[in-house]
Amino acid sequence: MENRERLVEQRYALKFSFCSGKTRMQAFDELRRTYGNTLMSRATIYRWYDAFEKGRESARLKGGPGAPSWAVTAVTINMCGSLLADDPTTNVRELARILQISQGLVHNIVHKHLQMSRVCAKWVPKLLTAEQKQARVDICQMWEGYGREWFANVVTTDESWAYLYDPKTKQQSSQWVQKGGAPPLKQKSQRSATKVMVVTFFDAQGMIYVHAIPPGQTVNQTTYLAILRQLIRKHMSTKRPQYKGGNWKLHLDNAPCHTANSVRQFLASKGIKIVPHPPYSPDLAPSDFFLYPQMKKVTRGVKYESREEVLLAVQGSLQQLLANGFQHVFDMWQHRWNKCIRLQGEYIERTRVADCSP
Repeated sequence: MENRERLVEQRYALKFSFCSGKTRMQAFDELRRTYGNTLMSRATIYRWYDAFEKGRESARLKGGPGAPSWAVTAVTINMCGSLLADDPTTNVRELARILQISQGLVHNIVHKHLQMSRVCAKWVPKLLTAEQKQARVDICQMWEGYGREWFANVVTTDESWAYLYDPKTKQQSSQWVQKGGAPPLKQKSQRSATKVMVVTFFDAQGMIYVHAIPPGQTVNQTTYLAILRQLIRKHMSTKRPQYKGGNWKLHLDNAPCHTANSVRQFLASKGIKIVPHPPYSPDLAPSDFFLYPQMKKVTRGVKYESREEVLLAVQGSLQQLLANGFQHVFDMWQHRWNKCIRLQGEYIERTRVADCSP
């Protein structure tokens, strides 16, 4: 408060000098002899002198640019909080204009008093309704009730595109540079138009079947039924003989080809149970949060000459993942549904493998 009154006193002294007809330099010299080291800066004195020349009467601050910290009052803080509650996208410049204080004081109010920070929006598959969040919680609780042993014979499946060229992500393109050095340059590139859709089936023991969809073929219920017949007839009998007679369960997401009545009836006729999956939940599908991101780490940034070549690369990358089986993936899956329950159905924020391990 003493500092505040001292500055007010200096401004009134400056106004007296101005009214006495002294130039700004004469006024500055006179104030410097009087106040010494406690004098406000030359730039501030000249700015106030200009304001008096333009007709300003009061030497006291009333908010606006340059307003002191005591402009941060309970009223100002509450007004700022109300404005941000009404429109969280309001920027600092607009808040300063409305509140008639400096942008620096707005930063002080927002960060220190309101304890808020500005963050970018997070992309999610869908803005979930309360009912959809509850459905996610209900199914995760159902999974939790089954217990870990129940998932020992669960096979999970999904589809994904593999591109002849898929550019590396910014993280994959990062490089070590000297501190303060310029970041490396990277040309912006697009995915290739030519691509291959692969359908994968795996369980805790590893990969069971990888099927490539022929060019021009749509993955509908007819196509998916043919893939399931091939899975059961050729691959289950040789790779998982213990699953003979339908002694296994299939985890499907809610894609139309998976939820078709013909597909459900076919699986029921084979004695294969379906593991339910909550809608709009790729963060709870092992293929989406583990398998395909790991697969694409190998194929990103590599230019392949043909569909056959990229398919071989995909199969090779999947074989590399088989070293220790996929039990850790199913452990991660359990960790995720437990986290979904704790978050009351909200999406799990990060989906990197390191963040999901139990």
